[in-house]
Amino acid sequence: MKRQRGAVGVMAAFSIILLLGVVGLAVDAGYLFYCQKRLQTATDAAALAGAVDLWTNSFATAQANAKAYTAGQGNNSMPPGVTVSAATITGLQLTNAQLPASGAVSKYNAIQVAQQATVPLTFASVFGFKSIQVAASSKAAAGGAGGPAKYNVMIILDTTGSMNTTDSNCPGPKKQSLSRLQCAQQAAMTLLTNLTNAGDNVGLMVFPPVAGSSKETDFSCGASQQSIASSYSAVATGVVTSGATYQVSGLASGFLKNGAANTGSSIVQALGGGSCGGIQAIGGLGTFYAQAIASAQAALLNMSQGQNPPGQNVIVLLSDGDASSSQGQLGNTYKSTYGQECKAAVSAASTVQKTGTLIYTVAYIGGGSTSSSCSDGNSDLTPCSTMQQIATGPSYFFSDTCPNAAGGAVNNLNAAFSAISYSLTKPRLVPPNAT
Repeated sequence: MKRQRGAVGVMAAFSIILLLGVVGLAVDAGYLFYCQKRLQTATDAAALAGAVDLWTNSFATAQANAKAYTAGQGNNSMPPGVTVSAATITGLQLTNAQLPASGAVSKYNAIQVAQQATVPLTFASVFGFKSIQVAASSKAAAGGAGGPAKYNVMIILDTTGSMNTTDSNCPGPKKQSLSRLQCAQQAAMTLLTNLTNAGDNVGLMVFPPVAGSSKETDFSCGASQQSIASSYSAVATGVVTSGATYQVSGLASGFLKNGAANTGSSIVQALGGGSCGGIQAIGGLGTFYAQAIASAQAALLNMSQGQNPPGQNVIVLLSDGDASSSQGQLGNTYKSTYGQECKAAVSAASTVQKTGTLIYTVAYIGGGSTSSSCSDGNSDLTPCSTMQQIATGPSYFFSDTCPNAAGGAVNNLNAAFSAISYSLTKPRLVPPNAT
């Protein structure tokens, strides 16, 4: 009997030791899992921080900001005793990312961050395992939005007579070639549906300006064709609430419904997303867009000044860039700009940019060839150089023809407007196998 009790005691003692060992290993395993999750969280944060800068800043800036969010830096501290090795931060040129690497200032459209950490073990050290390494890796695709959360975007489309010409590079839903205006409408719809923030406000302006009594017919079925203003001088300065105007649809949200275009929205209807064709290129006046830029800015400031915090104001201008209005078409207010109309647009854009408004430009020829100089006659600017100088920076300038379009030389407008919309969204993590 005593022998049996002794044997039971030995077995019980052995079981307790074994149980303590298992519990100890489980504690170490749990601690390893916790440290690895902390390391992965920091790695994800570092990749996203670096991706914000890829589109508009140098890769050195992206690397520095990514490093600031790696494990062991700032608020991303690791548990005591855990040592982190230097992070590896690599720029990537992904072929399937929405923003093209060729248009990024950094020359990369994604970033990868890899980190390792050495985690001390407590109970496993009894078995000779004093520490173990854990690793984490994360990829993030570029985005231009680091904040604020809300955007106010005014789209300005050229609706002069030349926009009625066919663009053979722009197929419609039935594979038919679209007019340049239809292609521009389709591309602008791409921008709308790619904006995912329900609080963003988007409006639409066109030039030449439309008569005040006719702007609603741009998205109203069965109405007669809209008429244009008598001259560019017919539009008042500042925020225009009556009379001739560039504005077809005011800044507003509600253009999306359940993740798709809301066909009840005025801007969706004006862009041909409803049951009617939307805006038309009826011509009548030559190209002059300096005042359209100023008018868009007035509407944007009027919106953002009532927001708390103010949203980021954005202008997206699409035109061939060839200013060509006569003195009579310019009218009394703007006839002094005759011969310097391209220069007037660059000057207007410079004034706008000083307030922090971002300007994207899309120089769109639609299969033709760009002019060697502006048709205003006295300027040394070309249409391409004008649109480039209007843009906030190189990565904000897109074109289907201009060789100097650093934002992207694109074969179709959808690609350009997709890139613009994604530059207005936040960077995002991508799968490890993304290429």
